Amino acid sequence: MDFIVFHKLADSKLSKNLEGEAGFPDFVVLERKKSRDAAKYGCIEAKRPYDNMEITEQIEGHLNSYGKVIYTNGLIWKFYKVKEKPVKEFCLGCIDPHNQDSVIWEPVDNWYKLMSFLEDWNWKS
Repeated sequence: MDFIVFHKLADSKLSKNLEGEAGFPDFVVLERKKSRDAAKYGCIEAKRPYDNMEITEQIEGHLNSYGKVIYTNGLIWKFYKVKEKPVKEFCLGCIDPHNQDSVIWEPVDNWYKLMSFLEDWNWKS
């Protein structure tokens, strides 16, 4: 693996250098280098399972700042590359409209497709 994922630490000087146009995403994917000037390859923004997954000003700002964004609520996974339309999208399930504490799962093949896509996702290109 030639990249690392950095999660914001409270009052960290390093995290201030990584803040983007829309604030600090949940995770920043960096060049695997112990330096403040490590290249930023992209970011990951995670929401709650019942949150709306439409593109927001926050995601637009992350795209402007980081170029690549994985946007997920755990059930829906969207992959962006410097544009507002996702390159790829996976749905693993949805909240049951009749029971907000329950998930209606999609076929297990969707999990395998997501895992395969994640393995092939190139942060550098």
